[in-house]
Amino acid sequence: MLLVTGATGFVGSAVVTLLHERGYAVRAVVRDPARADVLPDGVERVAADLADGESLARAMDGCEGVFHLAAAVGAPGPEAHELNVGGTRRVVEAVRRAGVRRLVHTSTSAAIAVPDPDGPGLLVAEDAAGGTALTDPYSATKAEAEAVVLDAVAAGEVDAVVATVVNAYGPSPRGPLSYDQLLVAAARGEVGDIVDTRVGWTLAEDVAAGQLLAFTDGEAGRRYVLCGQVASFPEVLDTYCELAGSPHRVRALPEGSELSPDAPPFADRSVVYGRLGGYRVRDDHARALGVTARGIAEGLEVTARWMAAVSA
Repeated sequence: MLLVTGATGFVGSAVVTLLHERGYAVRAVVRDPARADVLPDGVERVAADLADGESLARAMDGCEGVFHLAAAVGAPGPEAHELNVGGTRRVVEAVRRAGVRRLVHTSTSAAIAVPDPDGPGLLVAEDAAGGTALTDPYSATKAEAEAVVLDAVAAGEVDAVVATVVNAYGPSPRGPLSYDQLLVAAARGEVGDIVDTRVGWTLAEDVAAGQLLAFTDGEAGRRYVLCGQVASFPEVLDTYCELAGSPHRVRALPEGSELSPDAPPFADRSVVYGRLGGYRVRDDHARALGVTARGIAEGLEVTARWMAAVSA
């Protein structure tokens, strides 16, 4: 039995679906029953909360693995810290108490983006010492949460791996959320300007496949960066517009530029990374593990077809 927290979220629902399709028995943590309609038939639902360690331990009873994806995105500092750091600490303790064989902790490139020693901008690397150059509550608390997991592995308390996700987009049982919202806005002509900075991109489906590989074949205490391709925001948005049959194109602003306050969701991430020069990725361990995440040309084509189907 495999337990998934954040099971009804954008990436979490993709993980649940993949595990179910691969024949695993899956138990999904569900806080809001109204959101459980995205889960496949046959997936067990269980009520648990990151704020309640006892409920987490009960949910993990009899589980061989735990995929921890639940997180607070866009929450203010104290709330982000309580859920992302405190919640992860309770997950780790529950894993230890329940005797779970392995924890897959989902992190983000924003948690390990540090100044690149070999050039301008940032580096996202699997051998990063920890910490991040980003100062927003989400990035800072995810960096701290990752340290909680890796410290527990070093202390011999749990067996765990870290799956580091870059900008996730594409088909998901949850629907067109996350960076899909920015793609849709661009195709509608609602993104006039975007900062021309380079970051990592990966399909939610490929994140799910990478997480499963990390669970089955990963090395305890190791970080695996799940990235399809590093590309600029304008390149990604214009490519999607072309594939979606949209005449709209964005105007690329130089790094360090600002966007208007009414910019669409996730457009502001181009500003954040643009101030720091974007980032490059080192994901050798994930590639050696067998992760074959698709690049933006194929990934955006898949996304455009899916988006057309779900909006029909």
